[in-house]
Amino acid sequence: MTSRDWGGDIVVSQGVAIYRGRVGDNRLHSHWASQLTIALDSELIFETRAGRRSAGAVYFSSKTEHRLESGFVCSVYLDPLAAPLTNSVDFKLVDGWATLPLDTLPEWLSGIDRETDLRALVESGNLLRPRQTMDPRFALVAEEISQQLALGRDISRDALAAVAGLSPSRFSHWFVECSGVPLRGYKKWLKLRLAVDAVLAGQPPMEAAMQAGFSDLAHMSRAFAESFGFTYSDAMRAMAQSTLV
Repeated sequence: MTSRDWGGDIVVSQGVAIYRGRVGDNRLHSHWASQLTIALDSELIFETRAGRRSAGAVYFSSKTEHRLESGFVCSVYLDPLAAPLTNSVDFKLVDGWATLPLDTLPEWLSGIDRETDLRALVESGNLLRPRQTMDPRFALVAEEISQQLALGRDISRDALAAVAGLSPSRFSHWFVECSGVPLRGYKKWLKLRLAVDAVLAGQPPMEAAMQAGFSDLAHMSRAFAESFGFTYSDAMRAMAQSTLV
């Protein structure tokens, strides 16, 4: 079977990433980010546990297994703590995913094409809206996690529980109630984001991996493949071809 490389434009920002280009080799996978993929040429073909489908656009909620099979697409990845797309677009998820007619999307999504300024789209604020939570302590906890990981410190559950004023056992349940994801999974997602940010800033990959809290580059590469279905090397090749960062 002939291999297919990923290639196109990539924008990475705080809490959101966008890839626009051709679909390359990947396998069935899931990740903590929610994902909206829009076909820019005809329709895209994708796979879930329910089988193969085609659509003009498809949405996968956090931790929904899927695989993109073919197409020239624009994929938007949203941080687990961002408000889900279901808050902006009226559709119903079945088993964590939904196909979407393009005319049901807001214009700032349905109008994406090969020439769209992806950086301007990210900076518009339309994509990344904070998840609504009634507990003000959660913002403090999320900020503490980000700050400590950025300093190379993997802050413990007990320390975060103290920030929230909860027992460690209660904190684990509370974090999922507020965010929709477990603490361990969210920290792993943030580590990947930090590593990619560091590489884009010019750091050597090994140094970026270890600074983000991975034991070595191979550890980060495994986590990357598990999260995105394609390899870290694939992503680096796509970034090397990208006109946007």
